[in-house]
Amino acid sequence: MKKLLALIFILLLYINNVQAAPAAPAAPPVEYEKGVVVQVGQLDPSMQKEYQMGKGELVTIQLTSGPETGKVVDTFNFVSERSPYEIKVKPGDKIIVAVTHNMGKTGYHVSDFDRIDYVYLLAGLFVLSLVVFGGFIGAKSVVVIAFSMLLIFKFFIDQVISNQNSLMLLTLLVATVIAVVTQVMVSGFSKKTLAAVLGTVGGVIVAGILSIVSIHLMHLTGLDSEEAMLLKAVSLSHIDFQGVLFAGMVFGALGAVMDVTISIASAVYEIKCVQPSIGFKELVRAGMNVGRDIMGTMSNTLILAYAGSSLPLMLLIASQKNASMVKILNLNMIVTEVARALTGSIGLICAIPLTAIITATLLNRK
Repeated sequence: MKKLLALIFILLLYINNVQAAPAAPAAPPVEYEKGVVVQVGQLDPSMQKEYQMGKGELVTIQLTSGPETGKVVDTFNFVSERSPYEIKVKPGDKIIVAVTHNMGKTGYHVSDFDRIDYVYLLAGLFVLSLVVFGGFIGAKSVVVIAFSMLLIFKFFIDQVISNQNSLMLLTLLVATVIAVVTQVMVSGFSKKTLAAVLGTVGGVIVAGILSIVSIHLMHLTGLDSEEAMLLKAVSLSHIDFQGVLFAGMVFGALGAVMDVTISIASAVYEIKCVQPSIGFKELVRAGMNVGRDIMGTMSNTLILAYAGSSLPLMLLIASQKNASMVKILNLNMIVTEVARALTGSIGLICAIPLTAIITATLLNRK
C-alpha cells in the first residue's frame, strides 16, 4: 500500500512538472519579401570572418516589397556548385528574400527566384490566345478553366484536408460537375452535350474502377513523390493518400476523355443533321469510325504527358546500368506512373463506344 501511495505521489509530481514546464521557445518567424539583386561580389577575409561561412558570395539586394521597400541590404549566399538546391544569382535577378528577426537582429537571406511575374505573363498569353483564336468560345473556355481550378482548389482540397468525406465519391462528384459545366458552357444545352456528358462520366467511372483495382492489387501507397512523403511525415498524416492517388488518376484522365466525347458527339450530331433519315446502327458506326481516328492520338497524348512529367525518373532508371530491372520495375513510384497512364487511357478508349451509342440513341429518339 505504501509503495502504491508513493508511486501515485511521484506520478502527480511528474504531471505537475510537465504542466508547469515552460513551452519550448518557438522558432523565430520568417517573413518573405521580394527583392532585386544589385550586385554579386566575393567575400574578403574580414567579411568571411564576420559571416563565419565557407565558400560563397556577398549579394547586395534591394527590397521591392514590404515595410522596408527600397532598402539595400547585404547577405551571404552559400555556393558550393555541388548541391542542386543552391541558388546562383546575378545582378538584375528578381528573388524572394527570407527576412528573419532573432535576438534583436534582422537577417536577410536569398530564398528563391521570384518567378510569379513570368507565370502571370504565360497565363496572360494563354488567355489571349484562347480569346483571339477562339472568339466567344475561347472566352467561355477561360471561364470554364477558372471554374474548374476554383472547384478543385477551394472545394476539393478543403474537403481532402478536413477528411470528412469519402475521397473516391468526392472525386467522382467533382469530376462530374466539371464535365457538366464544361460541356454545357462550351456547347450549350442539346442532345449532343448530354451525350458528351454521359460518355465522359462513363469513361471516368471506368478509369476510376480500374484505378481502385490497381491501387489495391498492386499495393500502391500514394506516397510516390517527395511532396506526398513530406505531407505524410509533417503536416497531414491523417489523409488517405491512396484516395489522393485515385483522385490524381481520375483528374488526369478527365480532360482527355472530355475532348474525345465532345468530338464524337459533335461528329455524330452533324451527320444526323445532314442526313436525318440515317439509322441507329449507321450513326454508331460513324461515331466509332471517328473514335478510332481519335483513339490512337489521344491515348498517345496521355502516355506522352505522363512520360514527360516522369522524364527525370526515366533518366534515373536508364543511368543505373547494373541495377536489377526486377527491383526497378516493381518500385512503387514506377508502377504508380504506369498505372496512372494506362487506367486513364483505358477509360478514354471505353468512352468512345459509350459516347457513340448514347449519341445515336438520343438523336434517334423522337
